[in-house]
Amino acid sequence: MLAIEVFEARESGEGDLDAWCRVFREGQAELSGGAVESGALAERLRAEVGGGARRWAARQAGRICGVAEVRPQQHDPAIGFLRLFVTPSARCRGVGSELLARVVADAGMERVQATVLAGPPGEPFVRGWRVVLRLELHEQRLDQDVLKRCYELAMAPHPDYRVVSWRSAAPAEWVSSFGRVMGHVLDAPGAALQMASRAWDTAAVRAWEAGTDGQHLLVCAVVHSSSGEVVGATVTTVPGSGATVADQHDTAVLPGHRGGGLARWMKARQTLRLHELFPKVESVTVTVNHENASMLAVNRAVGYHLVRERLLVEMPTPPIGNDRARRRPPPSR
Repeated sequence: MLAIEVFEARESGEGDLDAWCRVFREGQAELSGGAVESGALAERLRAEVGGGARRWAARQAGRICGVAEVRPQQHDPAIGFLRLFVTPSARCRGVGSELLARVVADAGMERVQATVLAGPPGEPFVRGWRVVLRLELHEQRLDQDVLKRCYELAMAPHPDYRVVSWRSAAPAEWVSSFGRVMGHVLDAPGAALQMASRAWDTAAVRAWEAGTDGQHLLVCAVVHSSSGEVVGATVTTVPGSGATVADQHDTAVLPGHRGGGLARWMKARQTLRLHELFPKVESVTVTVNHENASMLAVNRAVGYHLVRERLLVEMPTPPIGNDRARRRPPPSR
């Protein structure tokens, strides 16, 4: 018999928390190519205070076989971002549908967004949802061919610039200009649909650096020689010691410095630095909007290839108290 229940990490037993985190981690890895280790996730959830996230668990025969989490989107708290995963052995048995119905009934938000794999089983599961963005998951395998390609790109001359890199915290001399560059991440097509506009002053940069959940933070930046300021940057995180997959995040170049190959240059340098510092890392994954032609071209140049396509989808939730909120949304999963 299937049971859907609210899941409170800080009140759950160790076995249930481990099981919930394991299902979440495996589902996130399938969807995104990389994920926080389940042990680190459990520690984070135990220590979590506030933040607005709500979680559920689906059980069959007492065992957790499905998990869900909804977090308010930073750019619009009326939108909840949903992560819902079902173990492979429990799919196509209605577990996902029952879990989704409970989330929709309990969410208390105007709309819910989620990322799903294009094609089956993800896309049929959210049939009827509005497609907000088409996303591409890219992978860069750190093999000899890719490293050689990145070395050649890294050696390309850029007389007015130099590349620097750091781990964890930005050096004081660059923290302010690095923050200005990060503010231009929203220039990318569709970025405003996924993240909030935010301040990037020194205090905000330091708070961002401190919020990496124990992951290793690696930044590669381009400094304009005459001004001494950062004009481009790219960010990578490595989940922890022994990790074989890293995540590449934001890449941005200030408008006045675009078009000269700086993004390729610093991403190639970032790959080489990552390989030097974390030799166990075998690949890097990144998600790019299908319409972001310039970044797609940069990724191809430094050895990324398309792994799978994902969709950012959205559905309105029925008003609280509406009986329709508790109907089971087709189809089954």
